[in-house]
Amino acid sequence: MSINVAVFDESNKVINIILCNDDYIIKNNEIIYTNQNPAYIGGDYVDGYFYPAQPFASWVRSQGNWQAPIPMPTTEGKFYYWSEDDLSWRERQ
Repeated sequence: MSINVAVFDESNKVINIILCNDDYIIKNNEIIYTNQNPAYIGGDYVDGYFYPAQPFASWVRSQGNWQAPIPMPTTEGKFYYWSEDDLSWRERQ
């Protein structure tokens, strides 16, 4: 069996992800990750969650996900994108 291992630098940035045998000895700058909580090269490990790189400067971390300062509209059949310029969701035309 194999395990997925994330390797960190001093600031908890993921610098590598490796696939190891289950007898691999985890080092201080490594942690096992799963498909439910995947690691991302260039991302962070904060409070037990892996995060990809921050998508926008205004977004904040929340339980393993990045959250916009305003929730995305839930209008069915329409598509939206985030505008960092005015911190709002815009409908995709």
